Amino acid sequence: MAGSRFGRISDRLDAPPLSRIPGRDMQPDPYIALTKSLAAVGLTGQRNRPDQLIVTAQQGPVWPNKGNSFWLSYNQGLWYLSTWLPAYYRVPANQDVVGLCSACMAVEASAMSRVPADIVTRFQLQEIDDRQYERLFPTEGEGD
Repeated sequence: MAGSRFGRISDRLDAPPLSRIPGRDMQPDPYIALTKSLAAVGLTGQRNRPDQLIVTAQQGPVWPNKGNSFWLSYNQGLWYLSTWLPAYYRVPANQDVVGLCSACMAVEASAMSRVPADIVTRFQLQEIDDRQYERLFPTEGEGD
């Protein structure tokens, strides 16, 4: 169709600049990267909700009486650790989250109700109350 009055499509269409391609400036999913890093040290990260990762050494369904496990959630550049009690902790941005998970997993054979004081100190965790956590990760309206 070289002689076509419309010309070649590739001559008429310009590719959008890379900055306009959808998703080009989106941040990668931090849960995927963390799940891979956890697997590298023998831990499992299971996505429970869009904003929650269960961290465990268990395979398959996770139960608090079958081994230690806890949750990690990410919001605005910070990780938050929560336990089955529940107790909630903000993890400062400069901390090694995989190291934190390994330290927590080594503490107990069953689900910990609170992060031990020495780990809180070592990783500079900041305990927050349930209202603060709920504002960050709302659950109202979710089915059980």
